[in-house]
Amino acid sequence: MAQGHIDVVSDFIYDASNQQYNRAYKFWRKNTPSAGAYRYIDNERESVFVSGKPSARSTAAQTEKRALSFSAEVIGAALLVLLVCALGGSSLLIWILRQFGVNIQLDFLTLSMRGNQWTVTAVRALSEMLKFGIPLIVLMRFFRLPPRVVLPHGFGGLSPLIAAIGFGAVCSACYALTAHTGAIETMQGIYSYKDPEAVLTYALFDIVFVSVISELLLRGAILPVLRQFGDLFAVGITACIGFLIPAGLSLRLSELMIGLTAGYLLLRSGSVWNCIILRVIFSSLEYARLWVVYANGSLSLAGYVLLLLGGGGACVLIYVLRRHRRLLLANRHTALTLREKLLAFSQTVTSLPWLAASALLALLQLFY
Repeated sequence: MAQGHIDVVSDFIYDASNQQYNRAYKFWRKNTPSAGAYRYIDNERESVFVSGKPSARSTAAQTEKRALSFSAEVIGAALLVLLVCALGGSSLLIWILRQFGVNIQLDFLTLSMRGNQWTVTAVRALSEMLKFGIPLIVLMRFFRLPPRVVLPHGFGGLSPLIAAIGFGAVCSACYALTAHTGAIETMQGIYSYKDPEAVLTYALFDIVFVSVISELLLRGAILPVLRQFGDLFAVGITACIGFLIPAGLSLRLSELMIGLTAGYLLLRSGSVWNCIILRVIFSSLEYARLWVVYANGSLSLAGYVLLLLGGGGACVLIYVLRRHRRLLLANRHTALTLREKLLAFSQTVTSLPWLAASALLALLQLFY
């Protein structure tokens, strides 16, 4: 960067291994009409004077704060929609179905559904589609994100793909240790089903579709917008958002791990496909654990965890040995300090109520 010259878009380091993603992301930042795009150019040698006084000019920090506040407001609105769908989507769908005479009920104490198993499967699937799909549409609409940023072609090389498989296995092993009791209850619930095709259908939907759409929302849409304000900030905030999405406490902790590793993979590879693969591996191994550990007992929990840690750790080690650059995030600092960015992100009219409600739910799970 030349002395006295600032161009936050051009000075940003676009070093993902997927060059298509680098070009598309830089083009979006330079050309999108969205107020969420952080652009600032200033050359101290070219100051303009009017009537002998320097003209009033925005600083990089002021411009960044405006862009971050707008981005936080849109993201907060999308997350509020997600929260409402997560907490009440199934109830609303069941109420609508009951108006048409469909026999399905929701137990508000256990949040379990009773009725025709295909109907229950359909309600669960549609609820997940609404929960992630509507927020994704909102973000795409307001930020004008191009498809090559949200879902670029290619994996960015073989090494990130190997890392995604390894990280998915390690995250699944950690989740297995913290979700032991819940897994027993889940397996008992599956055994109560008399239609195995319905169980298999939802399992495939959960493994494939939910993995794709959730990663498109978190790493395909939210993270690129927040990345303008620093790599570490974007990865950390997106991982925390995943942690605060309503789920069991053990799954929340795993979402935090997935968020950190998937965020890193996206920045290094420039492809959300690696994040999707990571989540597909995680979800697949969760269903595999229910079968091999709790259904037929072919493996003990300890043996299953050691197997995943060994295989996943080997994949991660291969990635580390094959990498072409250091395991560091390039864009750390922007005009705002971390404290200023956190305040700007959390104090909008949409992000503040979402954060308060989501944090309260997490605390209630932790202490009660």
